[in-house]
Amino acid sequence: MSNFDVTAIGTAFVDVVANVTEDFLEHYSLTKGQGNVLPISVLREIRKNLLDSRVIPGGTVANAVATVASLGGRAAFIGKACNDTTGENFKAAFDKDGVKSCVPLVQFDRDIDRATARCLVLVTPDHDRTFAFNFGVCEEIDDADIDVETIRDSRILFIDGQMLVSRRARSAVSLALKTAKDAGVKVAFNMHDLNFRAVAVQEVIETIRTQADILIGNEREIRGCFDIDRETTDMAAFMDVLADRGQILAMTRGAKGACIFSNEGVATIQSENHQSIVDSTGAGDAFAGGFLYGLAQGFSLPAAGKLAALSAAEIIRIWGGRPEKSLAADLKPYLDSVRP
Repeated sequence: MSNFDVTAIGTAFVDVVANVTEDFLEHYSLTKGQGNVLPISVLREIRKNLLDSRVIPGGTVANAVATVASLGGRAAFIGKACNDTTGENFKAAFDKDGVKSCVPLVQFDRDIDRATARCLVLVTPDHDRTFAFNFGVCEEIDDADIDVETIRDSRILFIDGQMLVSRRARSAVSLALKTAKDAGVKVAFNMHDLNFRAVAVQEVIETIRTQADILIGNEREIRGCFDIDRETTDMAAFMDVLADRGQILAMTRGAKGACIFSNEGVATIQSENHQSIVDSTGAGDAFAGGFLYGLAQGFSLPAAGKLAALSAAEIIRIWGGRPEKSLAADLKPYLDSVRP
């Protein structure tokens, strides 16, 4: 029996979430609604001018495994950070969440901007989010940082597709991927904000297409990965790309809910958000965490999809991308009703 439901490999980010105006974004030449990669020194300067900001450990797959733990699952995270305050906060949050942290803290150096990854999540009045971030030392992850025993002891390995973009990190992630495949561990990928037109990520896309047992992304990302035209609305087109692949594909569609594609057909998942949005940060991460936990527990695909939607609905009622209280307690009636 596996000791971990989900082990993830990704960026050890710490988020700083704040409300800003459109003028604030324009002042710093930030592209609204997208990711803006900036030097850490510039991020420090922007942060000085944020009012009423909240510091919340983040990172896409890190948030997902925090959701797994909040649902009552056993989770682990593999990444890399510095021994600065940001890195220490990241590890301390996992200790609090009950997630095994396989995150070595290496020496930071302010002079050369060598630090823990960080992300400014800037929320405008229309609830849109603009990200200003730097991957920091997390892209320096190498083979020695991969906890192969923890991977072998897991039901699912969840890999942030963004980690494959960095050639420096690719060897380590490839080792983790091979370890999982050799041990019969299911491999899940997300496609966090990849630029599908960039030649540099074509190798990454091919790895995701061919190696994923489970693929999670929003509709734009899924279309980009499988070259499905945005004018195509027939869900049969999405099924066609999965022919003979044997993959499970979970596609989020915002207020429209989600679709789960597999060789069993298409399961349509309704949105469970029936309240006003406080902060949409982490909704997709919570969806991924809920979905993977459901699969690890042997739930049916529709049941795992609904749990994912319920988890996402809980996250958007609070600031940040991680649960503030036990999802296992809040969602107990549903969890009890779908357990095999």
